[in-house]
Amino acid sequence: MQVNKRTQITVESDEVVVVRRMRIYRGWCEQCQRDVDMVSDADARSIVKASGYQEGQEEPGGWHLCEGGEPSLVCLESLLGAR
Repeated sequence: MQVNKRTQITVESDEVVVVRRMRIYRGWCEQCQRDVDMVSDADARSIVKASGYQEGQEEPGGWHLCEGGEPSLVCLESLLGAR
């Protein structure tokens, strides 16, 4: 009689994004309804590109934008959650 053995392998991974040399702003996010850290739109796109997204995937799908000032700001929590 042959006994079949089964091995299950589970792989878990975490990703850490280090934001350096970027100016972090603190401001009110209307969608989150609280004070959050924000980065400029250009810095947000740099973060997305650095995290391995392909060209064309860096569009602000679920980003919370805070416009009206210069530069346009993106809620950092929404940026990290949208990846």
